[in-house]
Amino acid sequence: MPPVSIVFDFDGTLATTFVGGLMFKGYVSERKLAKARERFLSEETSLREYQEEVFDMIDDSPEGMSRRAVSEGSIRKLALEVCERVWESGGNVAVASAGLDVYIRPVLDSAKLGRIAVHSGTITSDRTLPAPFRYDYPSAGKSCRGDWVTCKCEVINKLRKSEGEEVIFVGDGVGSDECAATNAADTVFATGRLLNYCNENDISVTEFGDDFGSVLGYVISKTSANGVQ
Repeated sequence: MPPVSIVFDFDGTLATTFVGGLMFKGYVSERKLAKARERFLSEETSLREYQEEVFDMIDDSPEGMSRRAVSEGSIRKLALEVCERVWESGGNVAVASAGLDVYIRPVLDSAKLGRIAVHSGTITSDRTLPAPFRYDYPSAGKSCRGDWVTCKCEVINKLRKSEGEEVIFVGDGVGSDECAATNAADTVFATGRLLNYCNENDISVTEFGDDFGSVLGYVISKTSANGVQ
């Protein structure tokens, strides 16, 4: 039986909170942040443009953000158990996020999940210096319909290395999460806005809660067929 692989959204999914938002708190003027958010919500700016705008307002260096992410971010319970089960079965685990590596990777490393492949925006400028930063988007994807930083469909499709191989997507948001659930994932686990979207559009979905118990149970049932104990 082909192995099972899994792709996680990060903020609000693999991480229990919006870690990217924690980077702004106390380091960006609330007035400026509100104006940037208003432009994004009115679609004057894309998600990528909004993110660059607000991160360039942060009164901190990337190194400082990395340290704060580790101290303030937390990973959802049973994430390590899910990942270890997938790896033991010969599958792969990835994060596909519209966020930035500067806060995603340190949180994963701290949680002993450094083996996870991260697909996100990156800060390429000197990480000891404050904003403005230089950015790169290696997983933006040429086929992505939205300016979402990372094309989650492309991440999922590249992870599916053989016919019949199952790729699970776990998410909580709109935009790129909806696209991944609709067009790429074989199996979807969701909470929040993505769960509502799937239910409203008749997309097969399983809810997850405060922990990944439902995801772990499913992964165990699938990988047991491959002889993983």
